Amino acid sequence: MKKSSNILFYLICMYIFVLSIFPSKFNFKGIPFNGDIILAIIILVYFIKIFISKNTMQRFINGIRDFFTKWNSLFMLLWIGMMFISIIYATDKRLALQESARISTYAVLVFIIKYEITKKKYLDGIIYSTTITCIIVGLVGIYQYFQGLGLKHVGKYDVVQRITSTIENSNNLGAYFVLIIFPFILLAIKEKNKIKKIFFMLTVIISLLNIILSFSRNAWLALIIGYITLIFVYNFKLIYGAILGSGVALCIPTISHRLKEIGDLSQNLSRISLWEIAIKMIKDKPLLGVGNGNYRTLYIEYYKKIKRIGDYKAHEKFHPHNAYLKAQCELGIIGSVSLIGFLVTSFLKVNKFSNKINDNFYKYFYKGFTASVVAFMFMNVIDNFFSAPKVVAFFFIFLAVCHSYEYNLEEKNI
Repeated sequence: MKKSSNILFYLICMYIFVLSIFPSKFNFKGIPFNGDIILAIIILVYFIKIFISKNTMQRFINGIRDFFTKWNSLFMLLWIGMMFISIIYATDKRLALQESARISTYAVLVFIIKYEITKKKYLDGIIYSTTITCIIVGLVGIYQYFQGLGLKHVGKYDVVQRITSTIENSNNLGAYFVLIIFPFILLAIKEKNKIKKIFFMLTVIISLLNIILSFSRNAWLALIIGYITLIFVYNFKLIYGAILGSGVALCIPTISHRLKEIGDLSQNLSRISLWEIAIKMIKDKPLLGVGNGNYRTLYIEYYKKIKRIGDYKAHEKFHPHNAYLKAQCELGIIGSVSLIGFLVTSFLKVNKFSNKINDNFYKYFYKGFTASVVAFMFMNVIDNFFSAPKVVAFFFIFLAVCHSYEYNLEEKNI
């Protein structure tokens, strides 16, 4: 069964690459080939392996027992469970099922990585596959900027070119690199090997440039909050970097002008309008919500009901632009509490792991990822990145590797 373990590892690495680089709806000669397809193949191969390998079956059984004893996975399962329950009373049951199934695949991926990827070299490979992929994404983004590609944004003070790279959305691109930058800041600081140090520094520079050139105010605020978190969880001396970075940013007109737009009401009317409608739904159905994904279905109905600030009206395929409001208005109290519980326990899990692990790479990678989790929690106040596969998948993958390393260390597999 060694070959089947290799297959799962290579499929996960392929998933990381295809999800990030290929268009979401890419197909080759009419055949879909994208991240969702690769993830479905990973899950299929794993379930086939359960039935043909006694060792995998035993790991699966042990994994089920372990999965239901950990607060982090329990909150995740409760959150997903509420999604499926909400199908019963959702207006658009098909949409509720689609959204519930999509999120549940990430839980399955976490399970597979935790209990089936048992060798350190494979976990290393997953982390480095992500790193190489993010460098490619970042270089494409920088190329776009210098070629004048991307999305033109007309702000109050400036017209800026917002890059999207292969992530297809400027805000998602910024969030993608916010998740990645903090682990590599600490690795760049602590690494002794010169070649690796240069590699980690290059990753940080590319990530920072893409966050800046995305011109995503959400990503910029998350970068600040994540860096402040890094100061507290790692070393207070990092505050000098914050002072230097702030000074440089304020001296660049394009950046300083975009920062001023953060508090400008006229630049935030769209989100405020979406939040108002979500709050109205919450008031109408506070206990169970309207059903997973059904904010979109009921939007027009509620749009006509409320007095709004401004005349903004959302386009198709949108959400409340706040993951917590989305959870509460669609899944009710259980949904929002379980989501918050999942994110808080993810933070506690990652921080605890980084404090007790002896391997320096994983210690500092996950010490940095602690800041990423805090930044991710904040970003979801202003947007909903659980609806962005090219972002949220990497949150789950990094979390899964942490779970896997700790679990397999305890089981003496590593």
